[in-house]
Amino acid sequence: MATTLSLPPITVLAESAADLVLQAADAGNVGRVNALNKASLHLHEGIQITLTCGGALIPSGTRGGIVHRVSTVHGCSCERGRQGSICWHTALIEIIEKAQTRAIPMADRIAAARRVAYEKAQREMAELFN
Repeated sequence: MATTLSLPPITVLAESAADLVLQAADAGNVGRVNALNKASLHLHEGIQITLTCGGALIPSGTRGGIVHRVSTVHGCSCERGRQGSICWHTALIEIIEKAQTRAIPMADRIAAARRVAYEKAQREMAELFN
């Protein structure tokens, strides 16, 4: 069963994309910079990504009704991907993966802060009734 991918917050996605763009620019990889920027644009526009067995389904950004498969084994099914070039579909998945590694520690920090606040409230309540 296919599942729509739940994305990290757009700020985390944007920071991750910016980091990847800087790395690509420092390496002089203009094609990769363009693919990352195009992927970032589609993220900001709210693209729907569907997870499926062995990869993700991503709609074409220019042709309605066309959906490309980004496979963990075979890469992307779009024209650029089949030629062995980087495309914005694979760049999109890379941005999401980087953002997810950032978002997990953030969620851990939020949970820890809530736990500390809860424990403080418990101590304060115990003082009131002792």
